[in-house]
Amino acid sequence: MRFSIIMPVLNEEAILAPQLTRLLHQCAQQDYELLLVDGGSTDRTVEIGRRYGRILTAPRGRASQMNAGAAAASGNVLLFLHADTELPDNAFLAIEQALTSPGVVAGAFRLCFNCDRLPYRLVALT
Repeated sequence: MRFSIIMPVLNEEAILAPQLTRLLHQCAQQDYELLLVDGGSTDRTVEIGRRYGRILTAPRGRASQMNAGAAAASGNVLLFLHADTELPDNAFLAIEQALTSPGVVAGAFRLCFNCDRLPYRLVALT
């Protein structure tokens, strides 16, 4: 199973390096590629991203960036993540188990925010 991790990015300089370091540690035992799809960053996002994965460019907008990443992906599993997303520690094992189960065609992880503000807490409950 080859994972194509597709991440739309735009001016993510402040958070990108620690997030990608954690992500790549999690998938170190996997067959994967990391595609960062930039929507026109004006900071050091592209420079930082190049150290971790392949940089693509697409018109600004999550949908166009995600579509560009999917079109360039070589994996048989597409994993779309935002730059501020942290996966559970067992994410790749859980994905592999789900996708080898008969009848499973898609999945998601429970949403949780690292913020106590009410609007975010309400979104996490849905």
